[in-house]
Amino acid sequence: MGVQNPPDRSRLGPRLRWAGVLLLVLVVASIVGNRGLVRLYQMQQTRAALEREIEQLTATNAALAEEVRAFRTDSGRIEAVAREELGLVRPGELVYEFRTAAPPGSPPGPK
Repeated sequence: MGVQNPPDRSRLGPRLRWAGVLLLVLVVASIVGNRGLVRLYQMQQTRAALEREIEQLTATNAALAEEVRAFRTDSGRIEAVAREELGLVRPGELVYEFRTAAPPGSPPGPK
């Protein structure tokens, strides 16, 4: 048997360098590229925020639907809102309006 010659290192060195550079470029691209890990993380955060917003909007929508149902079925509810928020009164009712006294030291307002 003869002695085997070791592989020619002069030809193997540049190939390893190119392979290393290519590997490094691929790793960097997979981390920071348009479809990289950083972009994936950002998209997951955006998706989670949008899902939370959808849940809130769904709950708000359900509450508003319940309020609409109450207005359609309960005339007392409509009257309560008209009295409280719009300040309306029934015909023939008397309205007493009480004004609070001015704080001490403030000039009296016009009468």
